[in-house]
Amino acid sequence: MEGDAAGGFVRLAVLPDAAAAHLCAALLRSAGIEARLRGEALGPYRLTVGDMAVTEVWVPAADLDDARDLIEETAAPEPGPPVTPGGTAGRARGRRWWPVVAFAVLGLLAWRLAERLF
Repeated sequence: MEGDAAGGFVRLAVLPDAAAAHLCAALLRSAGIEARLRGEALGPYRLTVGDMAVTEVWVPAADLDDARDLIEETAAPEPGPPVTPGGTAGRARGRRWWPVVAFAVLGLLAWRLAERLF
């Protein structure tokens, strides 16, 4: 943990990209904890590759424990079972629509046949 003597801020986290850091900062700010971001990815050239994409989240030293607790309690949940595109829910939905499509095609064919006959 590094400190910023001038402002009393300490580094809370080092995140792999600026988007993750902005989400973390927004979470902290919504709880009333001031958050500052530092990193090359925040500059005018938006370097987002490798170590240049790393962004640091800094908080006041007095709020460090509260910030850590907040981050830990809102950590991402454990991943569930993988969702496959061909799951049973997708098949059931597809089966529900095929009679409508088949009826529409048959109606169109009957209409075209009736035009030719009459």
